[in-house]
Amino acid sequence: MVLQRLPWHGPKPSVLDAMHPADGLTAAAPLLVETCSVREDDLFQLVSLFPSRRMIIDPTYGDVRRTSEASIVEILFLTGRTVDQKSRLFHAIAERAVRAGFKGDDIMITLTENAANDWSLGFGRAFRE
Repeated sequence: MVLQRLPWHGPKPSVLDAMHPADGLTAAAPLLVETCSVREDDLFQLVSLFPSRRMIIDPTYGDVRRTSEASIVEILFLTGRTVDQKSRLFHAIAERAVRAGFKGDDIMITLTENAANDWSLGFGRAFRE
């Protein structure tokens, strides 16, 4: 299970388009399949549109230089990915965003893991892998 939260704002192509230029709304899904063994049909996303100045992102925290076009990609998924898989995902998302015209400093990624019993896909029943 994977849930992606994807912000959008600014005059440049959105972070969504950067992740998958042919179809922005699939976002990081192909990269999750490639790097973290996520199923192709595991596609759950929350896409949010933020007007200017509604995304508050420190421009220098973490020794980077973010612009007003910075975005945060949040990914929540089941526990079990290795440090190497997470690292490859970070690099894949950043590389794709840079190829689309973003500055590397402008893409922040956060991963959160939880267990299958933390999800319900319907009817109030806990999800089981």
